[in-house]
Amino acid sequence: MKLSGNTIFITGGGSGIGRGLAEALHQRGNKVIIGGGRRSHLDMLINNAGIMQPDRAGGQIDDALMVSTITTNLMGPIRMTSALIEHLKTKKTL
Repeated sequence: MKLSGNTIFITGGGSGIGRGLAEALHQRGNKVIIGGGRRSHLDMLINNAGIMQPDRAGGQIDDALMVSTITTNLMGPIRMTSALIEHLKTKKTL
């Protein structure tokens, strides 16, 4: 995979691991878009956004919290990839 000269869209890139990735990839000569961008300019997608709400690990499972977490952390990246997959398939790989 080519690590420079790309346009990279990073979900969840405003803080934490996503921000670290954005900064590191920008320093390598990539154009980094955090949280938005135009579909026609994306070469790569890094699905990084997610949530982890506080819970009581030793207590009963809060179903609403569990569903919210799974919806965001699993279905979000699947939906994002689905929205961009046809464009990403047109890109040449090494």
